[in-house]
Amino acid sequence: MKDRLWQAAYNAFCPLLNKTDVVAAPRGDWPRLPCAVALYDDLIDLKDCTIFVLHKGQLTGLPKGELRQVAENWQWIFANEVFVVLGRSPRVKNDVRHSGDLVHCKPLMRFLASASLRKRHSKIVYVHVPKTGGTSVWASLTRAFPSHAYYTSPRAYLSNPPPEDDYDLIGLHFSPRVLLASLRQDDWIIGMVRNPTRRLISAVMHARRDTEDLEIFTASARAMRQMDLAQYVTTDLGRLEARLQLITFGTHCRQTIDAPSDHEMLCSARAFVRRDNVVLAPSERSPEFMEFVAHRLEFRPAALPRLNANAPAILAANWAEVERAIALINATNVCEREFYDSVCLSFDGLRAAECRRSGRSSLFPIFRSPPRRAAKPHPQPAT
Repeated sequence: MKDRLWQAAYNAFCPLLNKTDVVAAPRGDWPRLPCAVALYDDLIDLKDCTIFVLHKGQLTGLPKGELRQVAENWQWIFANEVFVVLGRSPRVKNDVRHSGDLVHCKPLMRFLASASLRKRHSKIVYVHVPKTGGTSVWASLTRAFPSHAYYTSPRAYLSNPPPEDDYDLIGLHFSPRVLLASLRQDDWIIGMVRNPTRRLISAVMHARRDTEDLEIFTASARAMRQMDLAQYVTTDLGRLEARLQLITFGTHCRQTIDAPSDHEMLCSARAFVRRDNVVLAPSERSPEFMEFVAHRLEFRPAALPRLNANAPAILAANWAEVERAIALINATNVCEREFYDSVCLSFDGLRAAECRRSGRSSLFPIFRSPPRRAAKPHPQPAT
């Protein structure tokens, strides 16, 4: 398998299988198993399942009550940074929670105990548009708020909506308009957008990494990987990807039957940004964004890690193709670039207003290193 952590999970549970087992596992490049396999995407069905390979990024793929029953009644067989593997009947001598790998079980344990871990009365909804630096921001936010959940699709959200008082932080990989009706007046929606042309190029380079698992690719990601970039941008999938931020904040979902025009989406997205409980910022200023939301929402996040970034070599290898496509990309994402510019101006205004309100020239410097203390002088010998 291309991913060592997926391979480690396979190596742990495969020897425990017999031909009567049914394994529920996330879609991926799993080697052949000696039994039936039910692969899942955003929703998980455990009917007839005897071994459950739970991806910790998809905890919201089944009802929380059902997941709690599984956690309480099934054996915890294996855990690593990505997976928790559970068996309907005992398969190993010792539960993995009684080993040094307990740390890898903690995300699931915290998820099931999320209501008791809350620190806030109101919720924060973080909208993660792909390739905007959102993985790094989400990692920082989740360290500040152990009570959190992440939804990979509108279908997962609508099938297994979050209980009213379970989470401080909810992450979305889709339009936040899906949940507007369920928010209270003091809840917040935050997120980042990126220079549209750079975001699209970054998405294409991501799809072309040698380490990517093609089994989990969407149709759009496959096209990015296989087609010339200029040709890809002329397809329906390419036009959607080139305007993904505009679609995310200007419509109710990523694809609609009667899609509004780009101008209509631009007007809708700008109106969304003007809502009192919305904070969007350019991803190029992510430290300032985190500083601002931490000050406004009264929490102190950890520093931003650098996660899921493309290596410079892959862009260099594709640069001639990118140059040929730039003009076409810029002709396609005109309204999205206008939206991006409006977010930049809006964020400047929010920061200036917050500084005036707090009476400071800048907000507290979360991400700046503390000044070094002057070294104490060594005592001089008496003369």
